[in-house]
Amino acid sequence: MFKKMFGKKKKSSGTAPLDDSIRTAVVGDVIVIPGFSPTFEDAYFIVESKNRLESAYGNTFEIIGVDDDRRVSMEWSDDDDSPIAVTDHDNAMGLSVIGIEEDTLSQWDDIKSIENFVEFGGENYYYRNSHEVYYYKDGTSEGEGFWIWDFGNEDDERGVSVVKWEGMPFEVYTSVSLSSHIVRVYRQ
Repeated sequence: MFKKMFGKKKKSSGTAPLDDSIRTAVVGDVIVIPGFSPTFEDAYFIVESKNRLESAYGNTFEIIGVDDDRRVSMEWSDDDDSPIAVTDHDNAMGLSVIGIEEDTLSQWDDIKSIENFVEFGGENYYYRNSHEVYYYKDGTSEGEGFWIWDFGNEDDERGVSVVKWEGMPFEVYTSVSLSSHIVRVYRQ
């Protein structure tokens, strides 16, 4: 009975039902994340680009979204139920913020121990993985490689990532993990 009342979406003549998940977003769409603004109101981001990332762990996808003064990336894997990692790109930090040096990252990359951690904001973030990633702007360009070290807090609701592009300094970003079911897309 509930499926009859709520489970069906209206169909246009000859077209499939609208899928309002982030996976179907295109440049120009608006993505709404409930409670994600600095004042805990809904945040609205216009899709600026949709990119593909490829690594030994498979493909992930990234949307760069902007509002007036905020730029974020939203990243997810092929799995329909995977969470979305939302990263604020306006606040790149250096390695000193997490109390780590380049040599330590290199050692941790060799060891790959989940007992290693960095501290940020009074909380421990544990090593999850490190690997090379190829970035395909708009999903079609020739891939450009970078290296990433990922750390997660104990419940994996927040993360810290260290990114290193060739010829660039190390950059540290923080992210929040959100359920893909709360993020909505509105067509342009």
